[in-house]
Amino acid sequence: MTQKSKLILPGMTRRQVVKAGLAATAVAAAPGYMRTAGAATPIKIGIPTVITGGYAVLGSHVMRTAKLVKKMKDASGGVLGRPVEFLFKDTQGKPADCVRKCQELVERDDCRIFTGVVVSSEARAIMPKLDEWNSFFISHGNGDGRLTAELLVPNFFRANTSAPMGARTLALFLKNAEQNDFYAIGSDYAWGHSSVGAFETQIQNVGKNFAGKVFAPVGNKDYSTYITKIMQSGAQGCYVALQGDEGRAFYSQAQQYGLASRVTMVTEIVAQANIRALGKDSVGLTGSSRYPFTYETPENAAFVKRFTEEYPGELPDWSDGEMMQALDILFAAMEKADSTDAKKIVAAMEDLEVTSVKGATLMRKCDHQGENQGFVVRVSESSDYSEPIPQILNIYKREDVTPTCNSTEYAN
Repeated sequence: MTQKSKLILPGMTRRQVVKAGLAATAVAAAPGYMRTAGAATPIKIGIPTVITGGYAVLGSHVMRTAKLVKKMKDASGGVLGRPVEFLFKDTQGKPADCVRKCQELVERDDCRIFTGVVVSSEARAIMPKLDEWNSFFISHGNGDGRLTAELLVPNFFRANTSAPMGARTLALFLKNAEQNDFYAIGSDYAWGHSSVGAFETQIQNVGKNFAGKVFAPVGNKDYSTYITKIMQSGAQGCYVALQGDEGRAFYSQAQQYGLASRVTMVTEIVAQANIRALGKDSVGLTGSSRYPFTYETPENAAFVKRFTEEYPGELPDWSDGEMMQALDILFAAMEKADSTDAKKIVAAMEDLEVTSVKGATLMRKCDHQGENQGFVVRVSESSDYSEPIPQILNIYKREDVTPTCNSTEYAN
């Protein structure tokens, strides 16, 4: 059959035939990436995240950044000349549900790339299944240090700052602080224990005294008894490893009970969501930051501008920045591998260095941990914003805050 006979259908006028021929010519003449992105099968990326439950605010940040990235990629020709499609699933923060939702993504949607998992125990649950699923998982925010140590599997990478890295950064900053005795409170699950355990070790390494620790159940809402324990400890500082609804409830009750006036509170993650909830009461809170949107680099300035245009009245939180960085690294590995196959992405990502919103991050081969700079911030009021913001106090080299390979420990 000739090209002309393919275009002519019964009932078509001469003008319709000419138009059809021009349309076919235009498609053939279009740039290659436009033809491919428009017709190619989308690259499916599974986002098994917390949509409902106590950590839903973190899941909402994951989703809004993923949606923004999709718009940005669609406008620039996609990845490998293909559009990106994010598939969102609600895990409610439950490991068993996370495994089940990932299994569905693999079997029903042929989706074999995952990110956006919020809770470390969920990450731990799906990691042993990755090889069976021929799937790849890049963490944007899972803090449990063991994920890149004794629990590591080949098809897993962590782009984000881990709990030991956050604790290490803060301990280095507190080395010269006037406070000598520190107490700690954390959420009673993998990230909370990893964070508090790392802080206990690191704060003692810089010559301070660790006075004690306590863990609150996941989803806890009443922190009065924990606040009393902190006050009775006699500690001058309190390290806080709580996020989501738990973090906001603790900080709010700490203000009500006057804890902040008696004890200097520091935290592993300064979150904009907590700052917004507390308002002026958050001013002075100091801690490490996995991503401060106030970091001044061209890459981050471009992201913040695009983000605030897309979401008026919102500021990117730590999880937005970490999600953006994880996707930048994932896409760079895909382009380098010229593939979406899990094993090829692994090979391409090992020792890959990518500059994103947090600066240059090295995805080291030895344990698949991303080497990130360490940020210490203090919440301050600003005439440029309607709410307090994280002011960067110090930035530590990535070599100084990333643990030794396959470990949660440091050489010195």
